[in-house]
Amino acid sequence: MSRQRKRTRRSNNNNNNNNISKKNDNHSKTTAVNGEWKVRNITALRAMGRSPGGFVNNDLRRKIWPLLLYCDQLPEKPSPAYTELDPHKDESQVELDIIRSFNTYPQDITDEKKQELRTQLTTVITHVLRTHPKLHYYQGFHDIASIFLLLFGEKDASILMENVSLFLIRDAMLDSLDPILREITMIDTIIQHEDPKLHIHMTESGVLPFYCLSWIITWFSHDIDDISKIVRLFDLFLSSNPLMPLYVAAALVLSRRQLVLKQSPDPSMIHTLLTKVPKNINVELLIKRAIELEKLYPPYELQQSSGIGLDQESSVNTYKEMWLTTGINDDTNEEKDNKQQLLQSMRKKAQDILAMSANERIPLPIDPKRVATVPNTSNISFGKQLLDRMRQSYKHDPMLWTTVALSAGVITFAVATDQFGLVREWLSSI
Repeated sequence: MSRQRKRTRRSNNNNNNNNISKKNDNHSKTTAVNGEWKVRNITALRAMGRSPGGFVNNDLRRKIWPLLLYCDQLPEKPSPAYTELDPHKDESQVELDIIRSFNTYPQDITDEKKQELRTQLTTVITHVLRTHPKLHYYQGFHDIASIFLLLFGEKDASILMENVSLFLIRDAMLDSLDPILREITMIDTIIQHEDPKLHIHMTESGVLPFYCLSWIITWFSHDIDDISKIVRLFDLFLSSNPLMPLYVAAALVLSRRQLVLKQSPDPSMIHTLLTKVPKNINVELLIKRAIELEKLYPPYELQQSSGIGLDQESSVNTYKEMWLTTGINDDTNEEKDNKQQLLQSMRKKAQDILAMSANERIPLPIDPKRVATVPNTSNISFGKQLLDRMRQSYKHDPMLWTTVALSAGVITFAVATDQFGLVREWLSSI
């Protein structure tokens, strides 16, 4: 037997062994996840959603995601029917976005099936908005809702997306873009601490953190084509603090340091490079790194270190109080009733927050002594300065920045190059 044949056989044997090992791991985890699901151990399931492989497959996700969203006892139909409720002010924007849905995934579906999915997606989103009229729709919400629709169908997705909206992505559904501006600015602080060389290069280029806007507000579902990778990330996000998409975004930027450093310090070049998520991205490595970053820079500490306080009513800062405490056991009818009462109370709190004006929402106090500095620099809080730049742009042209929040593609590229006139020209042409 030739040496080449021997090497080929060894390679095939190694591949077969790896596949067998992976199947065994998946089988073991499937058994473990099912066991925790049966006893409604939400704490253990959250840990599994953050561990390698997540919830393994979509059959398990259909069991686990509703439990994590406290909707495991799904009703026969949403109540009241959204058709009985008043129209929401953002429904015209929803119609425009639906037209662009399901062009990437699922693949190989007929035009008739695509239109059917779009009709169902319209129902899901309209139900959520009419049921909770204080929510402000944004482009990107439909990307998240489409994943729930594909996994759960129209009826269940409508119900599940209510709690996603009220508790996990609420900050993106307020009456102002400012909470999201503050959140995405904090990615700069992570990069500044983790990779000073990369941070200096990006700072000198003048690129703004809008490269990660779409990632954050769509849970990466707008920027990744592989639905298996998207649902794996959703396992993580449903099992974590609502700031977790930012940690994943930071992990992605840090993983591409060599490519960024090779680029000339030009904002448009770096922005374009960063906004494109590689098709071959290893999601498991990305998740592992994101969890490490979360441990190094927990949400509260990251706000202090950045010198940027999210609202005290932010979904990030109320996660423990309004969400984790809701996850009580419900083995008995009394416990089930208590859980539902607590959930309704938390929903009322979320709705009250949505009804608050921007002036009524109070940022988390920042201790100046805790604002971190980078060695060999005199910059006390670069993040705060960066935020001020974005706020000035927003104040200069609120309509433009509102549109940016609704369209995280072409416009954000133009914003990165500071070509406001060109953006205006583009907007007037569509």
